[in-house]
Amino acid sequence: MKKYIISLCLALTALALVSVTSASPDARVAAGVTQGGETFTHSDAGVRFELPRGWKAKPDGEVITVSSADDGLQVVFWVPDEDSFEATVKDLDKELGKTIKNIKTAGKPTQDTHNGMAHYGENGTGEVEGTTIAWSVDVLGAKKPLIILTFAAPTLFEKHVDEYLKLVGSIKKIQ
Repeated sequence: MKKYIISLCLALTALALVSVTSASPDARVAAGVTQGGETFTHSDAGVRFELPRGWKAKPDGEVITVSSADDGLQVVFWVPDEDSFEATVKDLDKELGKTIKNIKTAGKPTQDTHNGMAHYGENGTGEVEGTTIAWSVDVLGAKKPLIILTFAAPTLFEKHVDEYLKLVGSIKKIQ
């Protein structure tokens, strides 16, 4: 079920990217469950994060989908089936390949720590349902492994980079 939800989120992201890049400013307003500036908790993973002001979050069970105000950048948080950080990283390429086609990575993956948690990060470009996207994926070793998958049209990723970095910087393990 989790894989279906993630695939659906990615397909909807591709559709949103097409409509955001071609819509008039008035048509870009989308309904979200919550508007920015609030703290969210992903209890399964044992982390919390703060939503940038103007951004939206849509919790759906154990998946939280966060988007920029114009829906041009989407971030999906979920706990995978794997029980360990290492197993999650090992199976990551297989999971990404189910939805992203023509994957091209940009440089080598990174492995370090983020706010005291083990961190693996990778990014690149690819296609989702024929739409070119920029993507990044982060795996955090929190209470349980957490995958954070980010998608945007390449120019929209750059447009939201400061807000995105603020969001990522706010992710902390719950003590």
